[in-house]
Amino acid sequence: MSSSSSVKSVGADREERNWKDLPRDVLCTIFQKLGAIETLMRAQHGSSVWRTISKDPLLWCTIDMSNSGDMDLQLGIICRRAIDYSCGHLLRINIEHFGTDDLLRHITDSGIHQTRTEPKHAELYLTKNTISVQITLH
Repeated sequence: MSSSSSVKSVGADREERNWKDLPRDVLCTIFQKLGAIETLMRAQHGSSVWRTISKDPLLWCTIDMSNSGDMDLQLGIICRRAIDYSCGHLLRINIEHFGTDDLLRHITDSGIHQTRTEPKHAELYLTKNTISVQITLH
């Protein structure tokens, strides 16, 4: 029986696969389902291949940063990184329960205006302590 680094025999009925060897399109789908926070905080650290895939601009056309407000300090940094990775391909962003004027400025300065003339749909919710924005740009 030959051995492989990506598939190991674990029993007669089961095989164990190495996640690092998954095809790129499968990893992109997984990263999209994980969402921006999980991808940037955890998944991109899995391997150098995963880090490269996590920077693919097409992965960041939609950025959903909705949260319960438990990571406010880091969310702005994470959101900026996701916007930067979009390389101007951003179509929709949700920064529910956090946001600053500076972050909104970063969104508009990110190059989205080069491919789209105006937002198709934008919602802005303001409360005493919270800014919530949902923008669809296509």
